[in-house]
Amino acid sequence: MKNTLIIAGILGIFVALGAHLFTINADAYHFGNIWFVGVIGGAVGIWGGNAVDKSYVLGALLLTISLILGFAGGGALYTAPAILQVVSLASMLLQPKEKEESFE
Repeated sequence: MKNTLIIAGILGIFVALGAHLFTINADAYHFGNIWFVGVIGGAVGIWGGNAVDKSYVLGALLLTISLILGFAGGGALYTAPAILQVVSLASMLLQPKEKEESFE
């Protein structure tokens, strides 16, 4: 799951940069020329992927922020990284929590 989230973050960065460099998203199409928000969303996604191992709550929060920033910066082009993040987030939340070992 961690690797999938990191790949989704890297893909999000490439999507945002590619959309800007190939002028797929221009000022007239959506919020404006805020492609860098998509790059920040991808970076936050990578950070969230690394944070999942330490804390599920922090990882889920960072992934939610990454999804919002990604769609704000890249629009519908951010769909592929978003699908990877949503599937990983859903499997993380639906996965039963491991019980701590007791020494009794």
